[in-house]
Amino acid sequence: MEIKKYRIYHVCLLLLILNMINCTQSSSPPNIEATIISSISEAFKRIPTPTPIILSTHTPLPTHTPLPTYTPFPTYTPLPTHTPLPTYTPLPTHTPFPTYTPLPSPTPMPKVSVVLDSIKDSVVKIQTNMKKGSGVLINETGTIITNYHVIAGASYITVTLHDGSSKSSTLIKSDSSRDIAIINIFGKGHTYLPLEGSITPEIGDPLYALGYPLLGNYAVTAGIMSSTVTLSKGPYKYIQTDAALNPGNSGGPLVDEYGNLVGINTSRMESNAGRSVQGVGYALLVSTEKEYIKSLIK
Repeated sequence: MEIKKYRIYHVCLLLLILNMINCTQSSSPPNIEATIISSISEAFKRIPTPTPIILSTHTPLPTHTPLPTYTPFPTYTPLPTHTPLPTYTPLPTHTPFPTYTPLPSPTPMPKVSVVLDSIKDSVVKIQTNMKKGSGVLINETGTIITNYHVIAGASYITVTLHDGSSKSSTLIKSDSSRDIAIINIFGKGHTYLPLEGSITPEIGDPLYALGYPLLGNYAVTAGIMSSTVTLSKGPYKYIQTDAALNPGNSGGPLVDEYGNLVGINTSRMESNAGRSVQGVGYALLVSTEKEYIKSLIK
């Protein structure tokens, strides 16, 4: 557009110069103003009409749309591990409670004094021309067990019952190794302690020694089962007890709190290695010897 404008000015200037030259050559004085105007008009007429330039319609820029706010993705949370449901356990079948059965009333145990009083008539006093001791009836026909050393070497044997009556006795059998002797006063209906009731007591069980010690009066001494021992007399078992055994107790019974015959009192230890000993007495264990005793009676 700028170049075309300059061209027009150049053309006009050229025409003006030409007209001035023509006027100089003419005889009449030139009308310079008219000539210039005429030249300019002719020059403009020769200029082609420019094609109008149609500027394109302004299209406004689109309105700015802001980008959406960034929303972070949620943190991944793993699905919980599947826990299987517990296996159904059926409820147990209802079992009705058993009918209450009352416990039987305990049978009261008789007092030891009552038990010992009931068996006192089975204990006898034995007197010989040499010694004295005790014994125990083991059947109703008058069979008695005592110690061998009580009747050893005797020319006669006298048995005194608890009621004070006395009877002559006959030696049936004896065994010095066990220190026992079987004698008999014969008769019927005697109070006795059966061999079948003989038991082996346990350590700590209370025991009672019955007999006619010292002055010859009936007496009871108490102690416990200390142990089971064997003595130098042989491989036979003896009960060791701390129940007092004195001269005259030899051959008498050792019983438990129920009145069962457990032993035949035999001896006591008085000293050991020159020192006095107390509370150590021995009785032949009847439960291990009852079958042998029965064989002596037959």
